[in-house]
Amino acid sequence: MDDQTADAAVGRKEFLRRTGALGIAGATALGFPLLETRAAGAAPLLPPRDVIAAGGGATIKVGHVDGFSGVYAAASQSQQLGLEVAFDEVMKKNSRIKYEIVKGDDASKPATGTTEAKRLIQQEKVDVLTGCLSSAVGLAVSATSEENNVFFLAIGTHDTNITGPKAHRVTFRQTCSNAMLANAVGPELLKHGKKWYFLVADYAFGTDAHDRFKKILLAHGGQEVGADLHPLGQTDYSSYLTKARNTDANVLVFCNYGPDTQNATKAAIQLGLNKKMQFGGILCGNDVAVGLPVDDLIGSIWGYVWGPDAGGATTNHVYGALKARTKAVDWRMYLGYMAGMSISNRLSHVGTTDTEKLVEAFQDYHYDAAKKQGAYFRSCDHQAVQQTYAGVIVPAAKRHAEGEYFVIGNSVGGDFAAESCSNPDSMAAAAIISSDKIGPRADYPVVKV
Repeated sequence: MDDQTADAAVGRKEFLRRTGALGIAGATALGFPLLETRAAGAAPLLPPRDVIAAGGGATIKVGHVDGFSGVYAAASQSQQLGLEVAFDEVMKKNSRIKYEIVKGDDASKPATGTTEAKRLIQQEKVDVLTGCLSSAVGLAVSATSEENNVFFLAIGTHDTNITGPKAHRVTFRQTCSNAMLANAVGPELLKHGKKWYFLVADYAFGTDAHDRFKKILLAHGGQEVGADLHPLGQTDYSSYLTKARNTDANVLVFCNYGPDTQNATKAAIQLGLNKKMQFGGILCGNDVAVGLPVDDLIGSIWGYVWGPDAGGATTNHVYGALKARTKAVDWRMYLGYMAGMSISNRLSHVGTTDTEKLVEAFQDYHYDAAKKQGAYFRSCDHQAVQQTYAGVIVPAAKRHAEGEYFVIGNSVGGDFAAESCSNPDSMAAAAIISSDKIGPRADYPVVKV
């Protein structure tokens, strides 16, 4: 369906959304078809963008698919809060455009995520999709977005494949990939020994993290002493960790997240592994650490996305904006905030919700990531290239504030963390992105912003 055909199909609800406060007279001036004034079958006039800019009034519907129930409920809500803070801030600066978040609960299940993404696209008629914490869900939603020609910004999925061999032209990633996190954390763990034991969540995120860490370990002459896969949501880790205790491993690597990391570290400490091994993992933050035995994990090293010591010109502003809404800030909120800012900035820049034009607006978009170094979404794989950190859990006396469990222990530049576009993952993504064709969305009128 082209723009003119789409405009002709605008119903009352969509008419009100697209014209906002302009009213009947204003809408008529913009060329929206009204039965009282236009002959049946007459070609509608396309709305002049400059008139909309003068009168103001589009509503952008942002579909947010995330695990609002299930093992990642708290972290998903953090991403939602960040989105809300960002859009509130944007609307205060520009009241002409309203951003409305429409939620879809994926329950951390790919099939549910697919169903919710389709509902948001086909029934709610959202203009763009964002969200996802579970990597498996993110991959499913990315595929659904590609099938329906809808732009998708993954907020918190870390499996490298979403900007690698399973990339799509419509999909970008706001957070760091597992490969980037491993490039920040791996060198720090190697300082504590080269015999590693892995505890791995058996889904896309965990197995990819294991692969990335193992690559670094072997490249530096290290040895994988053992590796155990566990189901998502596992509660009893004693059998896995007893095996680890009976090895000569000097580093225990957690390739899991959320409640899995909380339960696994507790079990490891009960078995005394923290007294014989360095602990570390692919990912952790305040939202997870609040449920960890942190006093027994002092000095443990984790993949870390952002914190109040990021040292950028806008770090304090972002932290303060989030802090005004919650007692405890975590980097999941930061990711939601950055995603909201990225979406609003690019929509304002390109002036339309047309998917292909929005994709082009995101490619090579440079932005302030509230870190010392700037960031950008690169064209080859649609990854947000940014500074990436190894966070260290510190004692209470060294924390920046209550509820802040980490300090940045190692920082690597975005280009180093993401590696060049000639790495195998990015090359695979580039081949897909360059060949994908984005068609028109079915039964969807493009919104002029």
